[in-house]
Amino acid sequence: MHRRYLLVVLFTLLLPTARRASATPPDTELKRVADAEAQATAEATTVAMAEAVVEKQLVKPLAEKEARRSRFSRAYIPPQARRVRVLDRERSTDSRGAEFVAFAVDERSGRYAPQAADDSARWRKDTILGCVYPAGDEIFIKRGDKFFAAGLLLGQKTAAADDTVCRPATTRIPSSS
Repeated sequence: MHRRYLLVVLFTLLLPTARRASATPPDTELKRVADAEAQATAEATTVAMAEAVVEKQLVKPLAEKEARRSRFSRAYIPPQARRVRVLDRERSTDSRGAEFVAFAVDERSGRYAPQAADDSARWRKDTILGCVYPAGDEIFIKRGDKFFAAGLLLGQKTAAADDTVCRPATTRIPSSS
């Protein structure tokens, strides 16, 4: 009799816990998880698009231009490898309403260049800074305080872009007077 009583008490104590453990999470929790996954996917898409545009329109043409140069040139020795890093995970909007993402290109030169790309000590960081407008496939590079079209690095003459390019729109705070 004593054992049955103990089993009944144990069963009554464990039954509410079992219900909570097997219950499905509330809809708000599911919605929060789905929103976080959607945001992570959007950020990954933004990064991938920006990297692809910079690789296609800046890094590859720059490498082709440097490959055509004479071995006996007195110009600097071109880097053996370049990599694109996207600095912003989310797109920013300039004052014209166009979305852009900031990026940096790192370079690696010398006899250690064929080694693995994860050797971060051998990379010169931020050799090229700029921003990319993925919607229009436009790339701008930073020289001093101004931005120029990426064609500048490829030997094209370009004028400085206007002050709205690659600069986030400022939000004005209404005055309380």
